[in-house]
Amino acid sequence: MKKEDIDSIENNSRISHVEKDELMDFKAQKEGLGFFDLFIAIFILILILGIFTPKIYLSNNIYYISRDITRLYSEKELLNEERIRLEKEIEYINQKHLRLELGV
Repeated sequence: MKKEDIDSIENNSRISHVEKDELMDFKAQKEGLGFFDLFIAIFILILILGIFTPKIYLSNNIYYISRDITRLYSEKELLNEERIRLEKEIEYINQKHLRLELGV
């Protein structure tokens, strides 16, 4: 074949020389995360943990402290009722003792 025939075939082809060179130099991109993307993902994870861990810790502590406060308050109420009962019993015993001394 002559050079003119080759040039005419190349002119009729769909791909130019520049496009052919670009296709030959094409490098496939790697799939997956790159180092920088992985670093950003780990940073975001640490940031989220840094925000929510203290919140969870404080919420749990508030819950347990309020539970203890409720228990102590109910014990206080129970002791107050016991004190009132004992005061009434002491008053009854004092009156009984006074009546015995007076001979009534």
